[in-house]
Amino acid sequence: MMKQLALLSIFALLVTGCGEQSTQETAAGEDSSLPSQAVTVWSSDTELFYEYPLLVAGRESGPWAIHVTQLDEFQPVREGSLTLRFRRPDGAAYVHTSNAPSRPGIFTPQPTIPEAGTFQLFVIVESPRVQDTLEVGEVNVYESAEAIPTPPSTTAEITYLKEQQWETSFGVAEAQQRSIQRSIEASGTIEPVAGQFAKVSAPVSGLTPARANLDMPAPGDRVREGQTLGVLSPSGGEGSYADLKGRVERLEREVRRAERLVEAEAIPQKRLVEARHDLELARAAFESMGTSSGSAPQSASTPGGPSASGSSFNYELRAPISGRIQERHLAPGSRVGVGTVLYTIVDPSRVWVRLRVPADHAGSVNQATGAVFTTEGSSVTHQASRVVSTGASIDTDTRTLPVRLEAPNPNGELKIGMMADAQLLLENTQTGTAIPNEAIQTEDGQPVAYVETGGESFERRSLQLGPTDGQYTLVEQGVQAGEHVVTAGAYQVYLASLGSSQTGGHGHPH
Repeated sequence: MMKQLALLSIFALLVTGCGEQSTQETAAGEDSSLPSQAVTVWSSDTELFYEYPLLVAGRESGPWAIHVTQLDEFQPVREGSLTLRFRRPDGAAYVHTSNAPSRPGIFTPQPTIPEAGTFQLFVIVESPRVQDTLEVGEVNVYESAEAIPTPPSTTAEITYLKEQQWETSFGVAEAQQRSIQRSIEASGTIEPVAGQFAKVSAPVSGLTPARANLDMPAPGDRVREGQTLGVLSPSGGEGSYADLKGRVERLEREVRRAERLVEAEAIPQKRLVEARHDLELARAAFESMGTSSGSAPQSASTPGGPSASGSSFNYELRAPISGRIQERHLAPGSRVGVGTVLYTIVDPSRVWVRLRVPADHAGSVNQATGAVFTTEGSSVTHQASRVVSTGASIDTDTRTLPVRLEAPNPNGELKIGMMADAQLLLENTQTGTAIPNEAIQTEDGQPVAYVETGGESFERRSLQLGPTDGQYTLVEQGVQAGEHVVTAGAYQVYLASLGSSQTGGHGHPH
């Protein structure tokens, strides 16, 4: 009898143990089958996208997948801690901290909330690159799994995972209310500012002595006004440098002789007047070469025009402006003719942008206040803040009106002759929802944008556009203020749309 009772007791214990194990397995199974929810929030510095199983009071949650992105570089947070703070209505809070991401950019906390109710959730990110607190909103904790409502069905969306975004050049921007200046689209060219561009020509014919010109400035070098650019040895012949200089010196002697003779009343005053007139004409011809007709020539190392060494005269070619050598055609030891362009000098600190405005917008050009523009081969936006001149007539061949603006160029990025695509800004403005121009794509001839509806979900929206200032464009239909549009990586989202499942949903393994 005692043996039977013992066997019955062992059997009862086995049955009880199996029941407890079955209950535990059921609980674990219930956690894995709980519906999940996806949430995306932004601050000025951080994007937070997370998926989490809905919470049951007193039960450890399944792993959350919290993706943390720093927005300035759109890169994952690779180190640091993340804290979930569930604040009760009375101000007390349940706190759960993950000391490090389980993988770059992804934290996987498993919080336990001991009571049911509605809590205000705050997410605190602390890393060397990001310190931020994001208010997520309300989170419900349910009494039991049976109390969790059935989640609504999701609509079809484009799925592009965070791990894919982090591996490419990607970025988003918030659509915001802005006042946008109306503008006119126009093309043009970069030109030198008047007085900051010079072509230096040979004023005389002659040779360029090899030894004297070896160290002369080369393209790219900076020069000062008055700096020696080259040395010429003028050739002879009628009208040459040497011929004109000799004539000036001869006439100067004749004038001095005539002055003495007139004073002695040896010749009439008329002869002196004629001699002085001939000297003035000779000096004018000599000085037209850029020289000084003073009687004492200067050495080659002294600033000035002519120089002398023994009985042979050299001519120093001087920089008329300060700037940078753009072109040099002076070759040591060569012969040059009068009028040959030897140097081109540009002061690139400021440039002109000469735009060709279509004739149908000519009536609005008088309202222009400036322009924004890009140049060929670059996406960098430059600004021209001053209108220099506006044409008075339409070019009959191109049907455009010329408008010239001035733009600063401190780094020399704008090169003379570059082509420019510009938006000529007008005085009047219009207010509305605006997005960066980088977010606007053209597909099948229509403007579209990709809107981030969640951290890993996107929608393609057709746009109806308003005025643009060259950087932002008003959207009259298609995007609402507060929504986020893709500014970099839109083509990758487009490719993802071609292979996206039409079943919707956000979930994926982490």
